[in-house]
Amino acid sequence: MSNIASIFNPPPPRDFSDKEIAEQCLSCTTIQSLVGLIGGFYLSTSNQFKDKTSGKIDFHKNPLWWQKSVKGLGVILFGLGAYRAGEVLQILYNRKFEKH
Repeated sequence: MSNIASIFNPPPPRDFSDKEIAEQCLSCTTIQSLVGLIGGFYLSTSNQFKDKTSGKIDFHKNPLWWQKSVKGLGVILFGLGAYRAGEVLQILYNRKFEKH
């Protein structure tokens, strides 16, 4: 069957096992974990609110409610990164100690 004909008559779908999903998603889960951890850590600090010349925080430019919101988002993002890191460790553990 040609490629064009397979668009209009695709093969039937199949279900993927958990093992197949885990094997294919290790690299993307690792990258998601790193982005979550690093981004969450950066957002939870006050460095992004400081003026580059004086090193002080301008409360007129960055009100306290905005700072708390961004820091809260950073904590949530860090937690998501930690959760994804746990999934990476679980995939690696299952890969190493899987019974053949």
